[in-house]
Amino acid sequence: MPKDTTKPAKAPARMITMEHNTKSRGQHFLCNPLIIQAIIDKADIKSTDIVLEIGPGNGALTAKLIEKAKKVIAIELDTRWAAELHKRFGQGGASKLTVINQDVLKVDFPYFDICVANLPYQISAPF
Repeated sequence: MPKDTTKPAKAPARMITMEHNTKSRGQHFLCNPLIIQAIIDKADIKSTDIVLEIGPGNGALTAKLIEKAKKVIAIELDTRWAAELHKRFGQGGASKLTVINQDVLKVDFPYFDICVANLPYQISAPF
C-alpha cells in the first residue's frame, strides 16, 4: 500500500520547551545541536573569554557557551525564561552564568570579550 503523503511527518522533539514561548517577542528557539555546535565553532571561544549572549531563551546555546567560556552574561527580556536559566544553570557566585533580566535595547552592556547570539527576530530588523 502506498504511503500517505497528505499529512506532514511529525518532527521528533529535541528539547522540552516551556509553553510560554511567544512569537510576539520573536521567540523561536534554537534546538538543532548541529547549528548550536556550528555557532560555537565559528565563535572560537577561549577559556579566558567573557561571553555576552543576547536572548538566551531556553538555554540551548547557553549550555555550550558555559562549557567553553570563563563566564557567560546572558541578557533575557522574558522574566520566565530568565528564571528558568537561573534554575538550570545557577546564578553568580560559583556559577559561570550571570543573567540580566532586561531589554537588550535599553541596557548598558557590561564588559565582554565576545558576543554570541541567536537574535530574537523582533530586534534583528529596523523598526
